[in-house]
Amino acid sequence: MVSWQTRTAKLLGRLTIRQALRRQLDIAEMRKRIKAMERFFPNLPPDVQVMTEPGLSHCDAEWLKPTAGHSDRVILHLPGGAFMTRFKRAERFLLARLCRATHARGRLVFYRLAPEEPWPAGLDDCIEAYQQLLSQGVEPKNIMLSGMSAGGCLALALLLKARDQDLPMPAGAMLMSPATDLTDDYDQGSRAANASRDAVLSLEHGDEIRRLYLAGRDELASHPYVSPVVGDFSGLPPLFFQVSSTEILLDDSQRCAERARDAGVSAEVEVWERLPHGWQALSFAPESGRAIGRLADFVRECCP
Repeated sequence: MVSWQTRTAKLLGRLTIRQALRRQLDIAEMRKRIKAMERFFPNLPPDVQVMTEPGLSHCDAEWLKPTAGHSDRVILHLPGGAFMTRFKRAERFLLARLCRATHARGRLVFYRLAPEEPWPAGLDDCIEAYQQLLSQGVEPKNIMLSGMSAGGCLALALLLKARDQDLPMPAGAMLMSPATDLTDDYDQGSRAANASRDAVLSLEHGDEIRRLYLAGRDELASHPYVSPVVGDFSGLPPLFFQVSSTEILLDDSQRCAERARDAGVSAEVEVWERLPHGWQALSFAPESGRAIGRLADFVRECCP
């Protein structure tokens, strides 16, 4: 049974984010609304340090380091936000909780956003962050990749591009409801079946989001670095997906996992019942704690 905390969050999601996505798309207004909502998310716990150096060439990034139980693990996390905005405070706290659970350091990348910086700017930032870890001597076997929603899309795109550039693969990747298909198939599968059930996301402006992200170059939508679901997953590390049964993005995780398994890659999909998009970041909800626990189990499996 879904907890009352999560039911409350679902209602708020319907009244705020989902309604905003169903109106005329106004990026400035959306960012303003999300900034106002961020005050409901907690500050970092006092036992997690934040550092901003060394930085990246074109975007902000942070290091999160728990003061106790440090290990060689590093989690490279890419936040969500439809490629155009982000819950900065919420995802910082999400990564802090995951780092505490796994005794890892965290690298949070605030990649460049569309429409000001369309694709591939954000992906380039993510690749740079990964290459920076390697150049600092972090062993690939100790790196875990993590991404939420649009960040999950970029995490998979990073893996595909890194493999194509003959970079060593990280130990694994955690994908939380990744948006992996930017083609125009919005009227079928979970996008249609869950159109009214998804408490957060709405694809009524899916075409416009894609147009802004790609700067009008719609022909790029079928590129695997844009829509990883069409890519070749050969040679990728183990993948772990978490997604809700009522999300419009349910198929994105399941189809990617199928492609990965077809390519001989280990891939697991956890489907959680009737939870809102991004529930892992709802630190006040018991389902969030259980999800973090499962992600931590996967980290320990990939990075013993």
